[in-house]
Amino acid sequence: MRLPAPIARAIAFQVTPRAALLLLAPVPFVVLLRGWAATGAGVGWLLACGAALAYDATRAARPADLEWSRELPVKLSIGVPNTVTLTVHNRSARTARIVCRDTPPPGFEGSRVFGPLTVGPRGEDEVTLRYTPPSRGRYLFGGVGVRSLGPWGLAGWQAVAPIEQEAKVYPDIQAVRSYALLARKGALAEMGVKRMRYAGQGTEFESLREYEAGDDYRDIDWKATARRGRPIVRSFEAERSQTIVLAIDAGRLMTARVSGLSKLDRAVNAALLLAYLGTERDDLVGLLVFGRDVVRYLPPKKGHRQFLAILEALYSVESRVEEPDYGRAMRYLASKLSKRSLVVLFTDLVGSEPSRRLLASLTGLMPRHLPLLVTQRNRDVEARSRAEAATESDVFAASVAETLLADKSSALRMLAARGALVLDVHPEELSVATVNRYLEVKARGRL
Repeated sequence: MRLPAPIARAIAFQVTPRAALLLLAPVPFVVLLRGWAATGAGVGWLLACGAALAYDATRAARPADLEWSRELPVKLSIGVPNTVTLTVHNRSARTARIVCRDTPPPGFEGSRVFGPLTVGPRGEDEVTLRYTPPSRGRYLFGGVGVRSLGPWGLAGWQAVAPIEQEAKVYPDIQAVRSYALLARKGALAEMGVKRMRYAGQGTEFESLREYEAGDDYRDIDWKATARRGRPIVRSFEAERSQTIVLAIDAGRLMTARVSGLSKLDRAVNAALLLAYLGTERDDLVGLLVFGRDVVRYLPPKKGHRQFLAILEALYSVESRVEEPDYGRAMRYLASKLSKRSLVVLFTDLVGSEPSRRLLASLTGLMPRHLPLLVTQRNRDVEARSRAEAATESDVFAASVAETLLADKSSALRMLAARGALVLDVHPEELSVATVNRYLEVKARGRL
């Protein structure tokens, strides 16, 4: 999105450090002189320097003659570098020699200073910067600070180009675009997505192919085998138009930040990628966001419009400093779903009591629905549990860490034993791991 280029404001005269060195250069010689000679030499040098500065400033392009515009992606992605393009057009007959500083929103990571740029008379130049937003939401880019210097680099003008611009930071849309691109190229393995296709285990016919070691004899197509003179088997793919619901816990445990992003943001990114994949495979995809109460619900639907609706809903998801009510959320969901569904629940588990509450809630969904519990591991807690204890405080910390890990492991084992699916991975692996588990569920016909 490109805004019209406004004129710079708050123009001020500037002297560079090079000019200061020039002014101070004769000081040692003046000190050696005495009386009127020293005064005359000093005054003469100052007058000469003043004339040089004035000439250099008159040769510098005025900031008012520079038109600026900033081009932002319509939707910025959280946690990854986003390309921002700044364009400057020199409307004057002078060559513009400029050093600049962009003003991204607070917290955005990336280099802000660029230049020096040399833009010829009536010319144009373009600079590409990359910024990484720390969280989702609305932000404001400020103006561009511009310092225009003369040909000698002694003096010039400084101003701010007022190109303030609002930006929206969404979940990681770039991951969705990467998935779509790699899928078209047949190179999803580059992203870590596994090929999940089991001959004979799907329910919909896909294609014929040559027999390979390990294929089930029941999948041999005898007519095709007779025509081609070699064994041919039928390949099946997972059934389409199944129902998936993405349930996201927005409670206090999801506020913790890991590697620059909160656990909630990691979950939202994974949910967005899964929503895209589900709608592309003609599944019905729904969304449930909850804390103490149900915050947002989108009933399962097909198609790209549903993906866009989920994207907009996930954009506005905010964490809440409150305990999630799993029972209320799962009862609400069960009342809305008439068809067997895969319920992908993104949450976190700390302590035995939340684990028991979650266990009871998910057990209530089974066997009518298939829950997939997705949690994120904590490297700090894991490291603390393995650390050598040198003091009594270290022993206590290690004991607490081991208890937390044991409670979580016990809850996950119990859920798995009762028929639920569990996925516990490090936050950086969450999106791809969730996609792989979904593909596995589809390929094995678990729904």
